[in-house]
Amino acid sequence: MPNHLHHVVMLSHSARTFIKFLTDVVGMDVQYSFPVPGEILEKTLGWPPTAGADVTIVGSGEAGLVEVLDVPEQLRSSVPEGLAALSFLTEDYDTVQAKAREHTDEVTVLDTGLPGVDLFICRMGGVPMEFMGSYQADAMQEGADA
Repeated sequence: MPNHLHHVVMLSHSARTFIKFLTDVVGMDVQYSFPVPGEILEKTLGWPPTAGADVTIVGSGEAGLVEVLDVPEQLRSSVPEGLAALSFLTEDYDTVQAKAREHTDEVTVLDTGLPGVDLFICRMGGVPMEFMGSYQADAMQEGADA
């Protein structure tokens, strides 16, 4: 069962400035960056079709991470900055997914295209909740590099 927040997902219209703030002022380190395909953003955040967006993960450990999603220029008038999702890591992915389905019909299992990442999203109280069943940073980086 997830028992703590893994990371928050923030939308930014000025991701470079936001990341610079998190590194220079807060003291967080950049862990890795990778592109997210538009189809994933359509399914998870309800965005209109787009070529995708760049993501940068800052912070450390299994908690205290911030995922900064750079909103593409053409979507900035319709996609506001701010909190996009809460993300939880779980060792019992199937059980957590079944329990989520008991609470909401809005559960979407995603094929991230990244090895080592099992993921589903559900909405609760209007906020997307992301649940990762496995999280292998090395595999994610290798998949992003491919």
